[in-house]
Amino acid sequence: MTKTYLNEIKIVGLILLAKLLILALVPLTGDEAYFIKWATHLSSGYYDHPPMVGWLIYLMSFVSDDIIFFRLFSFMAAITVAFSIYKIAQLYVNENKAYFIFLLFLVSPVDILMSLFTNDIPLVLFGTLGTQFFLYSLKKEQTVRYALLSGLFLGAAFLSKYFSVFLFISLLVFAISVYKTKSIKTLLIAMPIVLLAIAQNMYFNYNCCWNNIMFNFFARTESHYNFETFSNFLLNLVYVVTPWAFWFLYKSKKNFVKDELLILLSLILGLMFFVFFTVSLKNLMGIHWFILFLPYIFLLFAYLDDKYLHKLFKYNAIFTAVHIVILLTVLIAFHLLPNSVFKPSYFYEDAVLSSNMKATCKVLDEKYGDKKLFSTGYTNSAMFNYYCKKDMPMIFSNSVFGRMDDKLVDIRALKDTDFYIFNNREIKIKEYDNVCDAVKIQTFRVEDALFYVGECKGFNYDKYKTHYLNVQQKKFYDIPEWLPQGKCYFNDRYFVAEDK
Repeated sequence: MTKTYLNEIKIVGLILLAKLLILALVPLTGDEAYFIKWATHLSSGYYDHPPMVGWLIYLMSFVSDDIIFFRLFSFMAAITVAFSIYKIAQLYVNENKAYFIFLLFLVSPVDILMSLFTNDIPLVLFGTLGTQFFLYSLKKEQTVRYALLSGLFLGAAFLSKYFSVFLFISLLVFAISVYKTKSIKTLLIAMPIVLLAIAQNMYFNYNCCWNNIMFNFFARTESHYNFETFSNFLLNLVYVVTPWAFWFLYKSKKNFVKDELLILLSLILGLMFFVFFTVSLKNLMGIHWFILFLPYIFLLFAYLDDKYLHKLFKYNAIFTAVHIVILLTVLIAFHLLPNSVFKPSYFYEDAVLSSNMKATCKVLDEKYGDKKLFSTGYTNSAMFNYYCKKDMPMIFSNSVFGRMDDKLVDIRALKDTDFYIFNNREIKIKEYDNVCDAVKIQTFRVEDALFYVGECKGFNYDKYKTHYLNVQQKKFYDIPEWLPQGKCYFNDRYFVAEDK
């Protein structure tokens, strides 16, 4: 097999080497730092999403807390997903085509996109493995073992992100419609394990303001239709699949016969398209939304004529090479050129903060090490947590994103106290004088980048509640009456307790 595709294997090897270089050069992103912050505050759940990525980082941190080490999980996860695609394809097509699809995934741009360690990585890893063993339990002997593995991996996928529910529904319908009574044993073994994972998350939500439910289904949703968000969805879909892949699928349409694989892919991708189409009418979608469903898009290529499949490999390899050249050029320039090159840019402070956070930490520690220091955004808060090994909680923000500090910080404890606010953007007194008796702005420089620290003297809790907590309660913690009313740290702390 390896001799047959020796040239393709060499190309994949070069791309994987380039990917290792990319993941080593990309600066720590805000989302990655935020998930690392999850791990430093280990919990059964978190504000935004189910906890799996935080749990994995926590376990990995016993070996190393370096971001490159964390990203190696993403690197290996992509290879594992490709191998799982290969094993699934083996159930339906010949060995050569299955192996070629494995190589095709690793040579495509989507593999490069799987370089950062976010919650989408365990989602696609566990979701794909769960699907593989689910199909094994239906088609092979040792049903019990494969069904147990399927349940474990699909449960882990749910604890990574809620998108996994759409995969569960598709697999359930597939099993019942295709295998009928033969699927009962698999379902009776796998489903209780998945339901146990769901129960764990629902228990967390019940005791924590229904955080994940409120964030994913209420706080992030828009109330009006938007053509721009819909067109963005279509562009992302074309980018992920690639225009030439769509064309090759069309040219191979005669191969689309109603067999078991086509039923499986139609259910999974059909539901994905329907849900994403509906959501895109009101909400902006990122490319990462598609990650869970990438394996099934590549399995669809099993229906391509061999000549089109080989062309797809060639075109995707070229497309990936373009990505690599652009990314490495930018990243190497970022690392080799002095930050002063970016000084005329609005993002100069961001560049310095990203490349020299340790120097910023040193200044902040020297000047404010014994002071209460806060940020106004989750990115700075998470970066400070990673590089400075200290908490810089987020306050003065009504953003929907990164609100785990709502649980960690009791704003009431700041009443009538003085504290400091760090920002890499200019701090204006009028932004805080409505809740502080007096505001004093201080500055310091790192590599000539100007950073701001605002001193809030005499914090007025009642005014802060009016301008921030009341707004946040309405936007993020106004739990619908139809949900069972459990504990809610935010409402209990600032509203129920104060009303008594």
